[in-house]
Amino acid sequence: MRITSLRLSDVKRHRSLELKLATGLTVIRGPNEAGKTTIQRALEMVLFRRPTSAAQDLEGVRPWSDAEALPSIAIDFEDEDLSGRLVKVFAGARGTARLEIDGHVETDPVAVERRIAELTGLPSEKFFRSTASIRHQELAGLDRDEGALRDRLHRSMTGADRGTWAARRKLEDAIARYRSEGHKNPGLLKQARAEVERLSKASLDGEAGLAALARERAALADARAKRATSNERFATAQADLDAAERAVAARARLVKAEAAYLRYKRAAELRAEIDLREKSHPSPMALPLLRSGVERLRSLEYGISEQRAELATQPDPAQWQADAAEAPRWRPAAAASAVLLVAAVGALLLLGGVAGMVLAGVVLAVVLVAAALTVAFLAWRLRSQASEVRLQNEMAEAEISRRLRGRSDLEEELRAAERERDQQLATLSMPDLAAGERSLSEEAEHVAGIDQLRAEYKGLIGDTTQAEADVGQLRDRMAAMADEARHSLAGMGPVGTDPDGYRHRADAHLRVVRAEREQAGNAEAAAQARLEANTVDAEEVAALAERLDDAQRLLAARERRLRVYEMAFGALDAAERATLKRAARFLEGRMGGDIAAITDGRYSQVKVDENELSFRVFSPERGDWVPATDLSQGTIDQIYLAARLGLVRQVAEDRRPPLVFDDPFVTFDDERARRAVELLRTLASDHQIIYLTCSDRYDAVADAVITLPTPAVERHDGTPDPAPEADRGATRTPVAAERP
Repeated sequence: MRITSLRLSDVKRHRSLELKLATGLTVIRGPNEAGKTTIQRALEMVLFRRPTSAAQDLEGVRPWSDAEALPSIAIDFEDEDLSGRLVKVFAGARGTARLEIDGHVETDPVAVERRIAELTGLPSEKFFRSTASIRHQELAGLDRDEGALRDRLHRSMTGADRGTWAARRKLEDAIARYRSEGHKNPGLLKQARAEVERLSKASLDGEAGLAALARERAALADARAKRATSNERFATAQADLDAAERAVAARARLVKAEAAYLRYKRAAELRAEIDLREKSHPSPMALPLLRSGVERLRSLEYGISEQRAELATQPDPAQWQADAAEAPRWRPAAAASAVLLVAAVGALLLLGGVAGMVLAGVVLAVVLVAAALTVAFLAWRLRSQASEVRLQNEMAEAEISRRLRGRSDLEEELRAAERERDQQLATLSMPDLAAGERSLSEEAEHVAGIDQLRAEYKGLIGDTTQAEADVGQLRDRMAAMADEARHSLAGMGPVGTDPDGYRHRADAHLRVVRAEREQAGNAEAAAQARLEANTVDAEEVAALAERLDDAQRLLAARERRLRVYEMAFGALDAAERATLKRAARFLEGRMGGDIAAITDGRYSQVKVDENELSFRVFSPERGDWVPATDLSQGTIDQIYLAARLGLVRQVAEDRRPPLVFDDPFVTFDDERARRAVELLRTLASDHQIIYLTCSDRYDAVADAVITLPTPAVERHDGTPDPAPEADRGATRTPVAAERP
């Protein structure tokens, strides 16, 4: 299959692009960002991607400036004597495909995909990218569709119409379905074994449940018999305890009646003694009146004695008059003082007129004045003393007068108190206070004895407000009750002789029997609960046994089927290994010449691992085989380029798919790159080769050279910038140059 033209519409940066491709080697050259990789991606998509695909990477092929545009890719192609056109519009669920070959049109995407696979000899996009569509960073990526690659190798080696990979995958899936041991996704074999185990366990559990059911029924019957026996024993023990309780109650009544009898008997005796004492009081006067009279008499006697004592302590009034003091005389001293003053004045006048006597007169006058003043001071002192004596005498006279009046009042009060005392003695019919004191003491002692008897009486009968005659009746009633209780105890036999001991023993025995009864009841309830909880059904157990037989037969059938699958898979795997071994040898023969041509004979022998498709080359320098991964990156890329070319030749069989290269020689030196291009040039006689690069070093060997324009840069306002000055004269459409 050879593509003659490629048209892109709204694919990333290519809003509209048309390329005319040579049937041999076409070099598409352009700078970075010119859209070369987009062209390779478009070829992969138009050949193998369904237009209805909703894959996320379809969003990456829309134009950068128009997110709503629908990418469209179209190719014209030739295949031997056929010509055709393929157009795909990628629009998700609304995507369309149209394949026209010699007038026949096909629009079903699945049918179109199948027809393109027949024309190219390649089954899928992954397989195409693993073999015939090579990017410079993906030379070593041979495992994109390992299953399809192995299947194609098998078909190419055996010549069979169909590969074994699908059968291998089906066998692997079937074996996995049978052998899977995952917890969340168990295989058929594990499911069957689990079902057998489950049914076996359920069957064993059912049989054990039936056996347990029989045991639990027997246990329930035994528990019910024990409970009935314990109920009878409990009833007997309860009757014994009731009899003991009655005996204890009778004993209590006896004790109570005897105590009440003794109490009421003593109360009757006290009542009689109280009546006797009430009739024999020592004083005819009631104790309160007698006590108040004696206390009044005692108070009067005390007052009289106090008044008499006070009168006895007061002095005689005549003595009070004789004790009055006499006031001193001060007037003579005052007169003497005046006389001395007059004498001093006279002496001063008489002697002052006599010459030579003035001084003597003055001295005499001074002496007389001093004497007059002294006498005057003495007269003043005497006058003061006389005033004090007079005041004291007045106060003494007032005190005497008061005392005289108080003595009279005291004597009158004494006479009144004596009269009242005599009247009180007459009222009490007592000769004196001592007789009253004796009578009061005797009456108080008599009343105290009566009160003591009454208190004892009240303590015996309590707050009972019965008549005095009823005490005897109560005494007689209690005696009758005591006799009745004695007869009742005597009629009870051994129980009546020791009620408390018998009740203690009966109560202990009842507790033991009650515990046994409760234990029997709990045992019966537990047996009943176990019986009710055992829901085993004999019919279900039988059905489980039948299902177990079916499950065991199913397990045996699945084990046989798994053995068949594993035997078939082993045979198929052995055949495939043999096929891959032949394929590896084929690759070794084809790759050796290609590697020798690229490396100028440095490496010419290759070994291919048929299990992993890994490669080793013979190194003359080391004299040994070296893994390709130990060589330089450029040499590794050259080995994998030869491997891809060999795989394409082998797996495509008689088909000739186009080969697309996105500058895979960037790691090659100039010499090896030239040799690799010459190898491609040789290969172009069988396959159409489309080589994408940014270098012009391959133009000389190309059948056609297409130059992509330098990408324009859009400004923020949407208008494109002018091309750089070096590119201003270049055309904006691709240019194809055919070789002469």
